[in-house]
Order: sequence, then structure tokens, then C-alpha cells
Amino acid sequence: MRILIVTQHFPPEKGAVRRLFEFARLFVKKGIDVTVMTAIPNYPDGIVPEEYRGKLFYKEVIDGVKVYRSWVLPASNSQPKKRMMGFITFLVTTIINSFRISNKFDIVLASTPPVTSPVIGWILSRFKRAKFVIEVRDLQPESSEDFGNLNQSIFTRLVKWVVHSLYKKADKIVAVTDGIGRFMADIGIPAEKVDVVKSGVSNEFIASNTNGIRKKFGWEEKFLVLYSGTLGWVRPLETVIEAARNLADQPKVHFVFIGEGQKRKALENMVRDYGLKNVSFVGGQPLETIPYFLKSSDVLVDCLKEVSVARLAFPSKMFEYMASGRPIVFGSHYGEAIEELKIAGGALTYSSDSSEQLSDLIMQLKNGSIDGDKLGRDYHEHIKLNHRREIWAEQYYSIISNI
Repeated sequence: MRILIVTQHFPPEKGAVRRLFEFARLFVKKGIDVTVMTAIPNYPDGIVPEEYRGKLFYKEVIDGVKVYRSWVLPASNSQPKKRMMGFITFLVTTIINSFRISNKFDIVLASTPPVTSPVIGWILSRFKRAKFVIEVRDLQPESSEDFGNLNQSIFTRLVKWVVHSLYKKADKIVAVTDGIGRFMADIGIPAEKVDVVKSGVSNEFIASNTNGIRKKFGWEEKFLVLYSGTLGWVRPLETVIEAARNLADQPKVHFVFIGEGQKRKALENMVRDYGLKNVSFVGGQPLETIPYFLKSSDVLVDCLKEVSVARLAFPSKMFEYMASGRPIVFGSHYGEAIEELKIAGGALTYSSDSSEQLSDLIMQLKNGSIDGDKLGRDYHEHIKLNHRREIWAEQYYSIISNI
């Protein structure tokens, strides 16, 4: 079997993009010939690694996966307009680059967002006379409208019409959450065309140690409250800063933010204006070090704006959080992440705009009135049994083998 995967983001870029790479690598081990069409790496900071600079096209092989890269306009998470231009340039340069691949394919699998990926995937599936599969990691433009990144307009209605038309043209939809699967049913996609393959988590997170992170950053004596991920608009992280302000009289409690994004400067300004000494921003970190940071924490925090589309979302980092065996507090009272935490052992939730509720949960974990160690152990065991990436890769393999 030959598969062509279309995805704008791919390692060495960071974040959820690793999901598809690890699945592709496992497909190769199963004997599938896997080719990936992706962009010259620049996400999330807009910086192109030196070995890729000045290249219009670039070919490499990573763990048996053939990777064809195309130039895009580099843009960081803090440059949304430039990122949109990057999506358009990816569509153009990838179509051009596709003529360098003479292979025939059985399946073209396009991962979205961005919405240009399924457009490319559909075009290439016609050229290659292949089955067309769309992997939906996030609903666009619905998510951007609900979270406030885009205003509803003629443009978003047009994008929605195009994307929904492609869903209907696809031979198979692979949703990464149950909620996205239900959404497909709501817009009239037949149930037999939709399967759910969750992200899961790699063994690096399950088997990690702390690797001296606390000593390196001078946090040996601190009770660490840690957030890892994009500092973006979908997360009301201002509430976490307010919680740090509430707990400024607790010298042991220290808040750490790992990552970059549109909100970083605004959050740093809040810390400066409040004169807080209990907050650290350590920026984006190499992917291989993230398990060490998570394992070094005492509490992990995440949050989402409490809008309707959030009910369908499951942040991929939650699998990584749970695998670390640390207690988690989540800023929302509904959604798949909350349900998964409940199944695993219990959910500690706060209203995403209530710093008082978050502060209270942190102090209950610190003083032991909530047994965070037991929660963490329960989460860890739940992930090992149900959400190792190999488990989901086997399911993915079964799906594509039967299309």
C-alpha cells in the first residue's frame, strides 16, 4: 500500500504535529510506503532551521518516511495575517512540488487545519486516482469563529462551504475527538464514513523522569504550577497570572509557562505590572525536554475559553499531561478533556475566568487536602492502558487498510 500524507506542519516543528509523524513511522513498520508533503519548517516561531534555509523544495527521509518539503512564507504564532499567507503559499508550492513525485498512491490523506491541506489533498487524489481521506484535528473555520480569532463573514461562510463540501467528497473522515465525530453526523456525513483516532501519547512521556530540570532552573524548593503549550488566544491564561497574583504571599508556589504565542508579551506585561516574582516564562523548549518539564511539576494547568466549540475539543497536550503522572487542573467545566479526566480518576476544574477557584485548587493540592499524587498515578495508569500511541496507530492502520 502507498499513502501520500498532506500536512503543512511536520517535525522538526513542535507540538501536536508529532502525532502524524509517529503514526506514519509506525505505518512504515507495517510495510506501508509512506510519502509526506509538508512545508519547510518554521512553526511556531517563524524561524527556518539553518539546513532548510534558502530552499524552495527539499527532500529527506526520516525513519523510513519520505518527506517532500515546499517553501512557505515563514510566520510565527504572533503573526496571524502572515500565517494565513503561509497557508496560501503552501497550497501553491505543494501543488508545484507534487509534479516531482511520479509515484502512484492508493490513498491521499490530508490533515487539517489549515483548511488548505484538504484542498491540496483532494486535488492530488484526483491527479493520482487515489482514495481521499481527511484527518480533522480541529474544526475550521468554526473554531476560529467561536474562539474569536475570526469574525463571521462572507469569507468564513465560503471557507465553511468549501470544507464541508470536501468532507462530503472524502472516502473517509478520521476525527481526532469524539466530538468532531458527532459534528460530522450533525452536518450530514454518513456514520460509516467517520472513524475516531485519538492522538494518544508516545512512550517518552509515559516513561520520563525529571532529568534535573528543577536544579537547572533553580526550582528545587518550589511547588511548581506549570503550563506547557502555545500561549494563544483560545486559552484564557490571564486567569493563571491572576492566580499567581493571589498567591504572591506564598513564597514556595511558583508558576512556569513553557511555549511561545500571540499572548506571551501581554502575559509578561501583566507580570511586570503586578510586580510578580513567582512567575517564569522559559519560552519554547526542545521537544525532547518537554516530558522532563511535565514530570518536574507539582501541578499542571490547562484551560479553554468556555464556548460551544470547546465541547468538541480535546487538547492533545492532555494525553502528555496525564502520562506524566502529575495532577491536573483544567479551566472549563465541560468538554471531552473533563470527561477523560473523570474516567481516569477525577477532574479538578475551575471556571476559566475565576482566579480564586484556581488559587484554591492549587493550595488544596499543596497542603494535601486533595491527594494529587493519587490522581497523578491514576492518570498515568489510564494512559498506559488506553492511550499509548501504538494502540491508536493500530486502529488507524486497520481503518486505512480497509478503505
